[in-house]
Amino acid sequence: MSREITISFPEMKSSATAALIESDAPLASELVWGLLGTAFAGVGVHAMYAGPAVLVAVPARHGEPRGGQIPSENETVGPAPGDILLLPPDPEASVRGDDSGVTVAIFYGDEGRPFSPQGWVPGVRVGRVIEGLAELREACGRMRLEGATPVRLGRVEAAVAPESAVLHADGSSLGNPGPAGAGFVLETEDGRLLAEGAIPLAPATVNVAEYRALIGGLTEAQRLGVRRVRAIMDSQLVCRHLSGQYRVKSASLRPLYERARELLGHFEEASCEHVPREMNARADELAGVASKQSKERLRKNAD
Repeated sequence: MSREITISFPEMKSSATAALIESDAPLASELVWGLLGTAFAGVGVHAMYAGPAVLVAVPARHGEPRGGQIPSENETVGPAPGDILLLPPDPEASVRGDDSGVTVAIFYGDEGRPFSPQGWVPGVRVGRVIEGLAELREACGRMRLEGATPVRLGRVEAAVAPESAVLHADGSSLGNPGPAGAGFVLETEDGRLLAEGAIPLAPATVNVAEYRALIGGLTEAQRLGVRRVRAIMDSQLVCRHLSGQYRVKSASLRPLYERARELLGHFEEASCEHVPREMNARADELAGVASKQSKERLRKNAD
């Protein structure tokens, strides 16, 4: 039986399943399977030049090799609807400090062409949608009109939901307000990684980004069936909002606060604990990656 991955659009409540093409792309399939050993939540961006395709950038240090290298196998310049391609990292990203990883390109229509930071290059055809292509077309078509949308990539495999989990969440804003990003890490109590997220955001304050990180992580914990969650953040403001020590005075934070409270109420037990920034390092790193992706996207749109 071939390995399968899920592509879901949480805000649109739609998803698709793709089978990895292990016979024709064994190395690339192994790379993607390893990369998604931990479910990844990020943002899909409709391609500007590749035609009917959605691109999901996965940060470095999430399983893929560094240095802009991906296996050269099963390459194509003419992907068909439902093809999943792997595109290499931008070799100049580390110079800019972006530390970007590979890009997963999801093609949903005809006449697509793989496009990477290096220009028009063949992409490695690593998977094929086997279920939900119509939903995928609709979601990607909406994204073309509505803009960047949260996307989740993960393995299809039987798993027992953990009873409890620890959620590290952090936000970043380059300018406050400025290009922003949300990062989260979801682990079991004994440190087994369950999911990570690096979510680029529109320009926002760091407090908005902190709430978006918490909401993203809680949403993933709920999806995984976690019953008890302990959120850890270096935002004293968010933790004191949720504990009732501070009132929510900001109109921009009120709906985010209410959404976080709603999500916390779904768990049998839930808490939010304030810690020093150094105890939240991985979530902070992912938030920084996401805010740099947001900044780069704004730069490209301005060009």
